[in-house]
Amino acid sequence: MHDNCDCCGEGRRKVLRAMLGMASAPLVAAAASSPATAATPARMARASGAGRIDTHAHLWPVEYLDFVEKAGDHITQVARNIRATASPEDLKARFAMMDKAGVAKQVLSATPQLVQSADAKTCLTGARMINDVYAGLVKTYPDRFMAYGAVPLPHVDEAVVEARRCMTELGFRGIALNTLTANKTIATDDYSPFYAELDRLGAVLYIHPTGCGAQSPMINDFRLEWVVGAPFEDSLAVLQLLKADIPHKYPNIKFHVAHLGGALGFLMQRIEDNYAHWKAFPRSPTAELKKMWFDTANFHAPALRCMIETFGSERLILGSDFPYFQDELYTRIVTYVEGAGLPAPVSKAILEDNAHRLYGSVAPA
Repeated sequence: MHDNCDCCGEGRRKVLRAMLGMASAPLVAAAASSPATAATPARMARASGAGRIDTHAHLWPVEYLDFVEKAGDHITQVARNIRATASPEDLKARFAMMDKAGVAKQVLSATPQLVQSADAKTCLTGARMINDVYAGLVKTYPDRFMAYGAVPLPHVDEAVVEARRCMTELGFRGIALNTLTANKTIATDDYSPFYAELDRLGAVLYIHPTGCGAQSPMINDFRLEWVVGAPFEDSLAVLQLLKADIPHKYPNIKFHVAHLGGALGFLMQRIEDNYAHWKAFPRSPTAELKKMWFDTANFHAPALRCMIETFGSERLILGSDFPYFQDELYTRIVTYVEGAGLPAPVSKAILEDNAHRLYGSVAPA
C-alpha cells in the first residue's frame, strides 16, 4: 500500500525558489497524448454518461511526485513505478483494466500525495500543478475521467481560492483532503472559511488517509500504517468532524469517505450510545453519518453487508483504490459487490446508480 506520511516525523523543507516557478504545462501536455481507443459500444455508453464510476482512484505524474518530494515529503517512492502516471502506456493499461471490470470512469485524486509544507506558495504551486494535470485529463478523456481537486491546506485563504477554481473553472466534482493536513486535524475551527466555501459551492469533500497510522506507536512501530492504520484514520477523521459539528454546520457539503468508512459501521452502536447516554457528540452520529457517502474500497462482503444494515445502501459507491489494486484485483472491486448476496437492484445501485446521483447533484462548470 502507499506509505506517504506527512505526520510520521520527517520535517518539511522549503522548496527552492526556482521550483516555485515550475510550470505545469509539460505535465498537461503529457496527459493529453492519447493512446488509441476503439469506438466500442461500451465507450459510446461512457460518452453518454452511463456506466460504473470508480470513485476512489489515484494518478501521479513523475514530475509532480518530484515536486512533492522536493517540497519536503520524502516518502513518495511507493507511488512510483506502479502504472499510475499519465503516460500513454500507463493510461492504456489503466483503461484495459477498467474495461475488463466494466468500469466507465474513474474519479481521480492526488491524495495522499499532497504538498503540505509551511510555505503557502509552495503548497499552492503543487495544488495547481496536479489540478491542471487532472483538468487536462478530464478534457482529453471526458468519457474516462472525473476529478477531485487538491487544495493548499493548511493555508486557508489559498485553499479557498483554489477550491473555487477547481469547482467553477476546471469543472471538478469536489475536493480531496487527507485525514490530517500538516499534522493538523481537518476538524479545526481554523478551516471554517474553507468549509463555508465548499458549502456555498455544494461540493463533494473526499476524505482519504495519510498513511501516518493515526500517529500511534501501536500502529507505526509494527508497520501497520496501511494494514489497519488507514481505515482507523478514516474513522477517526469522520468522528472528529462529528465532534466539531461540521457536517451539520455545512449541510451542502457532500462528504465522501474512503474504505467503507473504516470501522464506523462495526462500531456504530457504541458510537451512538456515547451520544445517547453521555452526550459525546452534539447530535446523533447515526443520523449524521446516514447523510455521508462511503466508497466500497474494502473488498470484504460481510463488511459491505454490515454497512448496508447500519446505514442503508443508498450512499454506498464503487471504489477501487487504484493503482494499489490492479489486474484481477481491480476486477474484484466489482465481483465482490456482485457476489455479496445483495438484491440485484441494490447491487446495481452500489456499482452504478448511487455515484451518478452523487455527482449529478454537482454541476460541472
